[in-house]
Amino acid sequence: MKKVPARALSLLVVVAVFLSLYFTSLPPASAAARGAWAPNTAYAVNDTVTYSGSTYTCLQAHTSLTGWEPATTPALWKSGGGTTTPTPTPTQPPATNGATFYADINYGGKAVTLGTGNYTLSQLNAAGIPNDWMSSLKVPSGWTVEVYENDSFGGTKWTYTANSSWVGDNVNDKMSSVKIYIGSPQTSVTKPSEVPSQIWTYVMNVDNKFGKGGDFALLLSAVIKKESSFGAGLPGSPSAGDGLMQVEPNTRNAYLSQFSAKFGRSYNHSDEQDQVCMGALILDGKIVRFGSIYNGLLHYNGGDNWYPGATDSYGRPILADQYANAVYATYQGYGGKN
Repeated sequence: MKKVPARALSLLVVVAVFLSLYFTSLPPASAAARGAWAPNTAYAVNDTVTYSGSTYTCLQAHTSLTGWEPATTPALWKSGGGTTTPTPTPTQPPATNGATFYADINYGGKAVTLGTGNYTLSQLNAAGIPNDWMSSLKVPSGWTVEVYENDSFGGTKWTYTANSSWVGDNVNDKMSSVKIYIGSPQTSVTKPSEVPSQIWTYVMNVDNKFGKGGDFALLLSAVIKKESSFGAGLPGSPSAGDGLMQVEPNTRNAYLSQFSAKFGRSYNHSDEQDQVCMGALILDGKIVRFGSIYNGLLHYNGGDNWYPGATDSYGRPILADQYANAVYATYQGYGGKN
């Protein structure tokens, strides 16, 4: 084998050392000065941003979200400029204060906490949440979580303003996108002209309690119109039901404990606000159980075991479909969106 002259070998070593130092000193090709930090932006390791007058360097490649600001996420950003050695991508976002989603009921199994922000399916995946996942969740006081059936905030929406140890069969393992924010859902509806002001006050109070953003108020108004003509049809009513939403005694008695737990007081069947609260509690449960507003109306009127052609104990047909058609049409006429 031919030997390399000593002088040539020394020269090669010098050149190799020089090139090593030169290329080591270069920043990674993907690194860049990205200007002011912004949410929903893809950042690479060693990218630099400015935030609140300071410079930060990216420690881990990620897509930013509201709640992951550089000053509060040391796992993602370090103060100052310069390069850093990449670390493995986290399987869970660094948020420590936010809504926590659980794989199993009763807050069991894998848990992932997310801060405020809007999360598409890809962002949920990046945070460690797969598609069609979540059986229970914890919501901080004063926060709102909107869970969507489809990606990009489509399909059925379920709103949570408090902890839920079991989200129910209709929501379980169906989460594909999420919105999380502090405060109550923003109301984007106006009072229908035919709804009396006091009735609108009642239904909006309930809507705010359930965190529905106004749409539930429209539905309740439509139910009250059908059940009692906004209270005008109550005198002489043959029904033993309670007032505005005509909840029958046996039904309301079965819900008394749920009413107290939800509203923090005992039920007063003579109080119009409580009548709306009770009816809303029952109707919301039917909607969740049977999967849609229309189906919820069918069973609010016909009972849990209603089916087309069902009859009562006297053999009379139970026309829950006609009831649901009328109420749903009124609700849509008011601007209902679901």
